[in-house]
Formats: sequence, structure tokens, C-alpha cells
Amino acid sequence: MNWFLYEVTKDFLDEDGELTRAGESGVGECSMQPGIMEAPYGTMYVVSGKDIKSYFKEHNIKHLSARNVKKAIINYYFKKDRPPQSNESDFIFD
Repeated sequence: MNWFLYEVTKDFLDEDGELTRAGESGVGECSMQPGIMEAPYGTMYVVSGKDIKSYFKEHNIKHLSARNVKKAIINYYFKKDRPPQSNESDFIFD
């Protein structure tokens, strides 16, 4: 399984009628191929499960969390740990 980071760039109402704001992000598992894709309300970054495991091992991370997966994906694409934005919230898509 691969992992994705979805960064919202445009406010929208989700299927439950809740407002999701630009700047929010979420992570989850997926079967999509690694890469960067434009999505209806943002951008999706997909990284292989192998690369996520490598990042966790390299940084001695033992706890699987939305924040840790997000850090691994940002590091993969941007080669740095980007500080969280003030309006950013972490959640996992299920």
C-alpha cells in the first residue's frame, strides 16, 4: 500500500456537509501510484509504503500517526521538514 497527503487549496463542503478549509490536510493509505496529482480541491502527494518505512526507520519513528506520515511525505517531495501552518489540522482519511 502507498500513502497520500492531500493538501486542500480551496474551501469545500465534504459529503457530510462539513466545511473543509484551504490549508487543511489529511493523510491515508491508497493504491494509487506514487506521484503528485491535482485534485478537485487541492493537491495529492502519493509516496510508496516502502519509502514511508524508510523514513520512519531513518528518523527512528516508531509511532504511526497522521503527523509522522505527513512529515515523511513532505520530506520525500521537498527534502525538508516544513513547519505546520497555523491554520493546518491533521486528520486521516478512512
